[in-house]
Amino acid sequence: MRILVIKFRNIGDVLLTAPLVSTLRHAAPDNRVTALVKAGTEAMLEGHPDLEEVLVYPSRGKGESRFAFFRRQLRFFRELRARRFDLAITTTEGDRGVIAAWLSGARCRRGPFRPGKDKLFRRLLLTRAVRPRPGRLHTVMRNLELLPEEMGPPRTEVQLTVSEADRQLVRTLLSEAGWQPDRPLVHVHPTSRWFFKCWTDTAMAAVIDHLIEHLGVQVALTCGPDKRERAKLDEIMRLCRQHPIDLGGRLTLKQTAAVSGLARLFFGVDTAPMHMAAAMGTPVVALFGPSGAFDWGPWPNGWQGDDTPYPSRCGSQSAGPHHVIQQPWSCVPCGEDGCGGSKRSDCLEHLYPEEVLPVLEAALGK
Repeated sequence: MRILVIKFRNIGDVLLTAPLVSTLRHAAPDNRVTALVKAGTEAMLEGHPDLEEVLVYPSRGKGESRFAFFRRQLRFFRELRARRFDLAITTTEGDRGVIAAWLSGARCRRGPFRPGKDKLFRRLLLTRAVRPRPGRLHTVMRNLELLPEEMGPPRTEVQLTVSEADRQLVRTLLSEAGWQPDRPLVHVHPTSRWFFKCWTDTAMAAVIDHLIEHLGVQVALTCGPDKRERAKLDEIMRLCRQHPIDLGGRLTLKQTAAVSGLARLFFGVDTAPMHMAAAMGTPVVALFGPSGAFDWGPWPNGWQGDDTPYPSRCGSQSAGPHHVIQQPWSCVPCGEDGCGGSKRSDCLEHLYPEEVLPVLEAALGK
């Protein structure tokens, strides 16, 4: 069976489709799985041992006319249909994924559909509309809900493949910055493209100083290549008394994952590198603000417990080797982009190092 998995979302979302891919591939010996994702996210599935290929949905080029882009999209879907997929699964509620599944020509098309909430045409383009189970459920399990019933028990491990070349480059950069392999390394990623998910610079700098000065670990800092993220990291480093290793903005996604693979612990905010660290098998301590840990917490690979690894409450939550720190406020998680749309989250701004350090110390002690 030829199967197409569609995920038109962000980096972490794409990575969390990996268990769905593995389950589909191993459900029958002749199953062949292809992923279709948007540009900039493909690294999360490239090299996945259970994928035939990763296709990137066309994006409009700089200076490209609308007509030229439309023609290029038509060519893309002609080539997609030529692969003759038997099954297409779109994993998100967005309309573009459903349309892509229909245009793929797959005779069976599955995707989520919420009666009374989603547009009716979504239901018409799907041959099997899957009604999401009510209640709180992790995104990995939401994806696995879309499996056809005959596919058998799900595989729950998130696989992320990092090349030896990327690992070696990271070792070289760390060594040039004074890394001592015999000392524990903590990977700290304090930034997100969405600043309402970030902690205060002062608090983050205080924790980094404590890790180096009092716990005797080395700290490697990373951030995305965006200028705003780089500026935020610069301000955190300016506030630090100690001298962490600065790799900010210099690494690809896979190289960022390689840093986590060398670390004893990952510490950061609710962002894609947190999911990458968990996929690398590195224990995670993550700070959550408006997002729910129940659906976006670091996934405990190979989870064998119930469907919801994080309790439906706030405070310090744990699942497997991972910990999420989140305010126990009645409004948390709100799912908003900051309080009242302000792009600032009070629940993070009123979280203090004294509340975070005991969790980090316990995690490093383990």
